[in-house]
Amino acid sequence: MNYQSTLFSDDDAFRSSDNQGLVPVPEEKALPFVKWAGGKRSIIPIIQKYLPENIERYHEPFVGGAVFFAFENRIKTATLADLNEELVLAYHSISKHTDKVIEALEKHAENHKTNGYYTKVRDKQKPKDPVDIAARLIYLNKTCFNGLYRVNKSGKFNVPQGKYKNPKICDPTNLNNVAVVLEKATIRVGQFDETITPKSGDFIYCDPPYDGTFAGYHKEGFGDSDQERLKTTVDMWTKQGASVMLSNSDTPFIHKLYKNYNIYSITAYRHISSDGDTRGEKPEVLITNYEHRKTSE
Repeated sequence: MNYQSTLFSDDDAFRSSDNQGLVPVPEEKALPFVKWAGGKRSIIPIIQKYLPENIERYHEPFVGGAVFFAFENRIKTATLADLNEELVLAYHSISKHTDKVIEALEKHAENHKTNGYYTKVRDKQKPKDPVDIAARLIYLNKTCFNGLYRVNKSGKFNVPQGKYKNPKICDPTNLNNVAVVLEKATIRVGQFDETITPKSGDFIYCDPPYDGTFAGYHKEGFGDSDQERLKTTVDMWTKQGASVMLSNSDTPFIHKLYKNYNIYSITAYRHISSDGDTRGEKPEVLITNYEHRKTSE
């Protein structure tokens, strides 16, 4: 087993002052427009070391976006999918109606100055217009407690407001950059085993809810049976000739489940969590069905 000791934080992965001289991401590069517990911006330099040499057709069935945006210059076409319908609608709206999303977010940013506005938006019935759904999701994500996306068993977003002096609710430059990159992507809603139909030579990156950790991104959750179903699907993709990389917790269950695959231990720093005790340095694994290319350290 290979052990990777590099340590990064969730939101500051590309600040050279914080991370051993790494070159910051250029401002014109598209970045994820929402933040997630376990977001992958923190470990992009590690993921890069284990990518296959060639990526043309890219698939991400649990779309977080960080990996896609980081390596989009190597990708010709992509399929981005998720079971979270609001998130998929946000991707679609930014891709097709960028100016309207920006306009709606600017209104949220102005109204956010009004006491109680966050709670009003959170508790109000979900809008029907895709642009309004996208703007609401982004607004709540940027202003909720600790940037945590969580829904209850009824599918209702239930995170309290965070304490931010000046949250960046609307970032027109990045949203326009995201829209440009999404021109090469097909965006779908659905289960991971329904939305991805790879061909030989395709690359699939899977970032499911981690084993034994927070899984409240969707009302259905993600338990052991889902992890096992994902493993069965990875086996199928492997037989179809696709290259697959998967992130998950460094747990005995995951090691046993993927014992016939390549498992690489890494360490990341997590500061977005529903439980303060689970923040900090966390062991994780990258799993591949191919041998990673050798790179100089």
